Amino acid sequence: MTIRKAKRSDLRAMAELSAAAFMDEELKGVLMHPHRKEFPEDFILHFEWRLLSYWYDSKRHLLVGVDELSGKVVALAVWERQGASSAAGSSSWGDYLNYNKIMYQAVSYSSQASSYIWPNRAADPTKASVLQDSFPFFSHHWSGSRQENWYLAMLATHPDFQGKGIAKELVKWGIDEAEKENVCASLISSHGNEAFYAKSGFVEVGRANVGPLKENGIKGGAIMFRDI
Repeated sequence: MTIRKAKRSDLRAMAELSAAAFMDEELKGVLMHPHRKEFPEDFILHFEWRLLSYWYDSKRHLLVGVDELSGKVVALAVWERQGASSAAGSSSWGDYLNYNKIMYQAVSYSSQASSYIWPNRAADPTKASVLQDSFPFFSHHWSGSRQENWYLAMLATHPDFQGKGIAKELVKWGIDEAEKENVCASLISSHGNEAFYAKSGFVEVGRANVGPLKENGIKGGAIMFRDI
């Protein structure tokens, strides 16, 4: 397996492996996309739009794991540099002259427009913002000495390639970046993956399955930090 920065041409493969990886996951799969098996292409497009917006966000870094035998993209990670410092890319007037900033906004608007014209048939529209609506209940964990951090926004491995160590390497990339800057690394674990992250030094400090997520029966949501 090889780890490298993602290319624009990788996004479709990244979306496809994400759909496969999250097919039976309780939040992005079962709760938010109850009709994903009836409309698999819509489920893939959901991830493709999201990854496209990440691509143009300067705070996010997209990585892929490539199978050396087939050359296929089989895993991905999205690491986000969070915080208010210049290292985190805090907002300024200069952002509005930045090409990626403009493209990020354009993609966001296009995604919103397309959702009205071509609704995501795999999704339950009443659950589209369930994660965002829960943020106020747990966002306080990213404050003080933990405000500046590298956050693992997304990690996915195609089911056919799980258990081969590729996810561990993708996690290590963000840990290494955090250590270079002497800041912490953080993530929210899906149900059942807490022990995997603990092996890389992450410790649970709170829960994200509160508020709307708790009301919808989500079991995962361990907020985990690897402090400096």
